[in-house]
Amino acid sequence: MKTSTLASGTSSAPLAGLTLADARAELAHLKRERSILDARILAVVAHIDSLATAERPEYAIPERELMAHAGMSGREAREAVARSLVSESAPAFADALAKGDTTAAHLDAVGRGLKIAGSDREAFLAHIPHLAEAATKLTIGEFNTLVKETAKSVQSDGGLATFERQQRETYLKTWTDHDGMVQVRGQFDPINGAAFASLVEQQKERMFHSGDRDVPVNVAPGIEPNDHRRAHALLALVNHVPSTDDVVRPQRAEVVVHIDLATLVDELHEHGESRTTWGADIPPETARRLACEADIIPVVFDGYGVPIDVGRAKRLATIHQRRALEATHTTCAIPDCDVPFHRCQIHHIDYWENGGRTDMDNQVPLCSKHHHAAHEGGWKLSLDPRTRELTVVIRQ
Repeated sequence: MKTSTLASGTSSAPLAGLTLADARAELAHLKRERSILDARILAVVAHIDSLATAERPEYAIPERELMAHAGMSGREAREAVARSLVSESAPAFADALAKGDTTAAHLDAVGRGLKIAGSDREAFLAHIPHLAEAATKLTIGEFNTLVKETAKSVQSDGGLATFERQQRETYLKTWTDHDGMVQVRGQFDPINGAAFASLVEQQKERMFHSGDRDVPVNVAPGIEPNDHRRAHALLALVNHVPSTDDVVRPQRAEVVVHIDLATLVDELHEHGESRTTWGADIPPETARRLACEADIIPVVFDGYGVPIDVGRAKRLATIHQRRALEATHTTCAIPDCDVPFHRCQIHHIDYWENGGRTDMDNQVPLCSKHHHAAHEGGWKLSLDPRTRELTVVIRQ
């Protein structure tokens, strides 16, 4: 019987004496070891699945085996089984993972690419050799972008099949955890998801601008204040039942779609940008349908790709400014930060309290961590008004 041995070089040396360079080297080593172990798990999953044959009637469900014998949660087990299926379609990634040259997160990105490609999966799989090579050099954020763009480029229907699949995969579930907290999890297609998120964000903004008059923000450590507000915003929307003598007009959900003019007006132009403000791609055909009954608000850009003619505000960014900022910053403005725009706060480069103006050339979106760094962490930001290139100087 053929056997194999997994050699582990994981160090147990004390960490106290490590320099930053040593710590980085240790992390790189652990990443490689973890990838090799992940590859072995996928190989075991594939082997267990192969046992259920007429010649060898040993039958077992891989997901249950992983939970019972590998100590995985149900979610971890399902992810491992899904990765195993992806590795069968993309064996080059399984090989790279077994060598420690890539990670399970890169393999997950390929799985998402296969879903986006849909019926055009064979055309997507033709790009696997190139993607496998790129995965050894790119960060997971960079690789995610490459896979998404590659999958979209092979779609022959402008993304309609993907959108229909997303509609079928919409769900919402609730359960009570061991601590007695009710957990909520779900997913929605891009249009209905944008409408849902819009209503929650509108309610959250009302709470914020009221000074949290009705629901004071008193959060436990580790809970972001805006996440706390969103939870109560959802509860307010669910529980609001107007009295018989108090007719209240329902709030209107706002679905913002970013689409370039060429894609909007030309039905043959199917590969331009068409996405919701929440970062989800939608088929250009769907965007055109929405445009028939929506307000179309143009954002005009200058020759450097910087938004102009979007107005001003006295203290906080206007809704038009936020739309323009989101058109140029899908994530936090700090390089390599992937926190999405709608989870960010608008920051004044020159502080408002110091005389800074609420103009486009003085505003960038920052996630909570980097917003604190800009105010209390000694960071000095500067923004080129022509290119919107952000420079960060960390003061000692």
